[in-house]
Amino acid sequence: MVPRKEEAEIGDFRKMGTPGSEIASAALLPQKMRLLILILLAVLLILPGLNRTGLAGYDDAFHAHEGREMATSGDWSNIRFNGKITFDYLPMFCWMEATSFKVLGISDFAAKFPAALLGLGTIVLLYFLTLELTGQAWLALLAMMVLMSTQFFLKLATHAMTDVPFTFFFSLAIFLYLKGLKKPPYLALLGVPLGLGMLTRSLIGLLPLGVILLHLLVGKRYKLLFSPWLALGVLLALSFPSAWLAVQVRQHGITALTSHFGFFQGKLRASETASQWSSLLNYPIALLKYYWPWLPFLLVGLVHATRAAMSRRDTVSALLIVWVLVVLVPFSFAQTRYPRYILSAFPAFSILSAMALNRWLPEGRRELFFKGACLAGCLTVFLTIIFPAKQRATDILALAPVADANSRPEERIFFYTYEDTRDDFEWQYLWYGHRYTELSPTLKALALRLTQEKRATGIIDNVSYHQLLGQLPPEISQEMRILARSENLVCFHLY
Repeated sequence: MVPRKEEAEIGDFRKMGTPGSEIASAALLPQKMRLLILILLAVLLILPGLNRTGLAGYDDAFHAHEGREMATSGDWSNIRFNGKITFDYLPMFCWMEATSFKVLGISDFAAKFPAALLGLGTIVLLYFLTLELTGQAWLALLAMMVLMSTQFFLKLATHAMTDVPFTFFFSLAIFLYLKGLKKPPYLALLGVPLGLGMLTRSLIGLLPLGVILLHLLVGKRYKLLFSPWLALGVLLALSFPSAWLAVQVRQHGITALTSHFGFFQGKLRASETASQWSSLLNYPIALLKYYWPWLPFLLVGLVHATRAAMSRRDTVSALLIVWVLVVLVPFSFAQTRYPRYILSAFPAFSILSAMALNRWLPEGRRELFFKGACLAGCLTVFLTIIFPAKQRATDILALAPVADANSRPEERIFFYTYEDTRDDFEWQYLWYGHRYTELSPTLKALALRLTQEKRATGIIDNVSYHQLLGQLPPEISQEMRILARSENLVCFHLY
């Protein structure tokens, strides 16, 4: 059995990656077997969720639609949404979606596959990152187990969203930074995940660089701040989004820049529909809600790491604390505080939780704990197969074929869902349907548009449909026909 290292040894940055007694040759095969078992279990926890029918509204359907537009148009230099070129997002995730569609075909599974693949990559990478950071193979396994049993992370790994891919790029940049502390050329290589992170999340992609620079300052490694290898890495990172934006400006003018950064700034402001996520308590509440059973261990790990970082030159603890702060503080000052925005801190959370769990877990119980955790994981896989999650997008899956069949290819499907101008149903239709759409901001605006059209097909919520009939002129309302109903929506046609 692997002997426990003292806490001081965990925090000794000079021992990073140094082969210790717990990774001696006699333990290599068991350790590799444990790692392979966890990887297989992670695959079983994530991949079956991709077969769940239906994409969620908002980001899932949005990104899937953009990826399909790119894949079917063959234009990889522009992003299109609802029939128009858009500059809101940078292209990395759209490229991933389009590539997945080209390889696997256009399907829900293919839309979710890139995030799932990088979710698995993040779990495996965390093992090597923790090993590089602490030199403890058992602790690396614990961190891996914590992340792959964090329900919030697993959930996002089965969504066609950018959060998990960005977390992977973030973690890879930190891993290459740790390698670069011993072999400086790695500091240049970290420019690749930094650049890919920026192509995924724009300026947010620079957050790993903030972790790196602050950690160098805290550790008084001033020479590395001016390392030519680090400078080369930063320049390499900046070249990724710069090249893309330069192409966009050349094709579409300065509007490409103003539109993108205007959208980026708007994402930080709370809209009326996102007002429930504008409280300073959103992130603490999110952790209370989503981070069980590891929250107590995370809190203990944060306390111990903070004390260690302040009481002695413990750069391991300092790195983890800086990592958490660099993610939490900027997003806490944003007006919109969705829980998924801080997902890139979850690898650090997992290491901190693993350190606390390692202190609590007796050395003689490690093997039993590992087997018990694997058994619990297998039971979870079995239960998810027996009791699959509820199908998503049932309304649009029922109505999209009807709307397509009763409209011409050049027509836009009119949409209005409730008074808050919800666009989740509209975006789901853009993914499952084969027409572009027009979302009306108000019921009055929709009534005006319908009076101007001789022929129209639309989807509206049940309650608003009856209100709409009252706002239309009698000669128009008499021509309205309900083509199909779902639980929440009505598909109508104006002859």
